[in-house]
Amino acid sequence: MKTPEVTIITPTFNRAHTLPRVFESLQQQSFQDFEWLVIDDGSTDNTRQLIESYQKIAEFSISYYHQDNQHKFLSLFRGIDLAAGEYICPLDSDDAILPDALETLIKTWRQIPDAENIVFVSAHCQDQNGNLVGDLFPKDPLICTIFDLRYKYNVKGDKWGMGKTETYKKMKLNLEKLAGRGFIPEGVFQFQFDILGYHYCINKVCRTYFRDMEDEHSLANQFYDPKNAFGLAENYKAFLNTYDHKLWSNPKPLIRNLGGYLKFSAIDQRPLKKITEEVKYVPFKIASVLLYPVFKLIS
Repeated sequence: MKTPEVTIITPTFNRAHTLPRVFESLQQQSFQDFEWLVIDDGSTDNTRQLIESYQKIAEFSISYYHQDNQHKFLSLFRGIDLAAGEYICPLDSDDAILPDALETLIKTWRQIPDAENIVFVSAHCQDQNGNLVGDLFPKDPLICTIFDLRYKYNVKGDKWGMGKTETYKKMKLNLEKLAGRGFIPEGVFQFQFDILGYHYCINKVCRTYFRDMEDEHSLANQFYDPKNAFGLAENYKAFLNTYDHKLWSNPKPLIRNLGGYLKFSAIDQRPLKKITEEVKYVPFKIASVLLYPVFKLIS
C-alpha cells in the first residue's frame, strides 16, 4: 500500500458523540493522500464500533488503537510513533477542518523556497460561527519562533497546522517519567519546536474550533487545579529550559514562568534539590533557592 503523505492523529476519550464531525470533515477534504490514526485512550462508549463503521466506507486509511487511559499527551506521542506520513496534523476529537485545509497546508509546504529550517506550517482557526479565533499574523508569510509570535508580535489565540514528522520524532521527552502523572500541557513538547526550527505562518483559516461554553469554562477552571501540579510544573520548566537565554532581553515571561514553576513544584511536593537540578540556567537555580521557601509556605 502506498505510504500517505500526511498523518492525521486524533487522541480521543469518550468522544463518540463528536468524532462524526471530525470524520465528515476528513471525508470532504480536497486532498486525500492521508491516513487517520485514532488513538482511543480508554474510552467506555461506542468509539470502537463507530471507527470500525468508518473504516468500511472511508476512501482513506483509518487505523484504530485502543489503550488504557494515559491522557492526551501520551496518546499523541503514540500516534507519532505510528505515523507513516511525511507530515503530521494533530486533530482534536471534537473539531473539524475546512474542506481545503490539507490542500492549503501541503501546497504551502511545497512552495516554501528553503524549508530545511521550517518545522511547522501554522494557520488560523475559526469557531463554529465562522468567527476568527485569536489574532491575524502581521504579515503573510511570517517566519518566526513560537516565542517571538507571542512576545514580539503579540499574536494570541489558537493556531493549527502541519508539522514535519521527523521534527516530532526528534523531540527529547522522557515519556516514562510523564506516564501516569495525569494532565500534561502541550507546551512540554511544543516549546521544542523553537529548538529545531521556525514556524511558517499563513493568514488562512484551516480549522474549525467548536466552542462549548460550559466545557470551556470547566476546562479553564480545571487547568490550574492542584491535581495538575506535576504537569504544570513540567510545562513551566520546559519553558525556562528552552528560553533561558532570553532572560535579559525578555525578563517578564521568564520571571513569570519561574514563579509558576516554583508554585506548582511546591504543590507537587518536589524537593528543592530536584527543582534546582532540573533547571539548567544558573540564575534560575539561585532564584529557586532563594524563593522556593516562600512558595512552599503559601502553597
